[in-house]
Amino acid sequence: MKIGVALGGGGAKGFAHLGVLKILAQAGIECEVVSGTSIGALVGATYAAASLEDFEKSCKKIKLTDIPMLLTPTWPKQGLFSGKKVLDLLSELIKAENIEDLEKPFAAVCVDLNDGEIVTFTSGNLTQALKASMAIPGVFTPVVIEDKLLVDGGVLEPVPVWAARSLGAEFVIAVDLLAHSHRHKKNNKIRSGKRDEIEMPGPISVPDYIIKIWEKTYFGKQFNLKGKDKPYEPGILDIIQITSLVAQRGMTKYRLKEHPPDYIIRPE
Repeated sequence: MKIGVALGGGGAKGFAHLGVLKILAQAGIECEVVSGTSIGALVGATYAAASLEDFEKSCKKIKLTDIPMLLTPTWPKQGLFSGKKVLDLLSELIKAENIEDLEKPFAAVCVDLNDGEIVTFTSGNLTQALKASMAIPGVFTPVVIEDKLLVDGGVLEPVPVWAARSLGAEFVIAVDLLAHSHRHKKNNKIRSGKRDEIEMPGPISVPDYIIKIWEKTYFGKQFNLKGKDKPYEPGILDIIQITSLVAQRGMTKYRLKEHPPDYIIRPE
């Protein structure tokens, strides 16, 4: 039986995929087919290239102060960062230039903004496919391939079970990172500026460090005016994060019902 793994999106929480894949390996479960969305595509590609251990070591070496060096700022017309340096680093770990050169069949999932359709790359340039799959709208610039304007696959396909099936997987293990993101924390309360209080979800789809870096910039300060003596009021980016998370959770439930996996893992 051919086993496949579908790695979902989840921003910075996506590195939980490393732990899941290690546990599967320790249990003697080898996934012959890999599909991924967003950060799941990045981790999935390293797994398909048999470079997961090197990738994990590189991640452990990265410090918070190193993050700005990995982000290539752009004039905020389509996104804040290009993501080029991150993928340059990844290309040093993965020697394969094209997806078909990987050791395992692999699919990177993204969404075409021109027609609103899910696009799955199972061949062609690996770096471009990963860049498209991880292009969080508004954060990383979209990727243009032929006549398609591509962004993060999590917009429509947060956990790419169907992509794994299309590669021939007979048994699909799905990893959903967004399932527990509704769990609230007392210290995450935010105020709307009126009487009502809402809870800030724990994990968010946009990595925390990107938001923190943005908030320290001139433009970020203009959009996120948080007085020390005032209750925390959500800024524009906060609202975008929460809205994106809620939408992705709903889409995840819908897609998993339409294309159910054989087994699902939901890390907390």
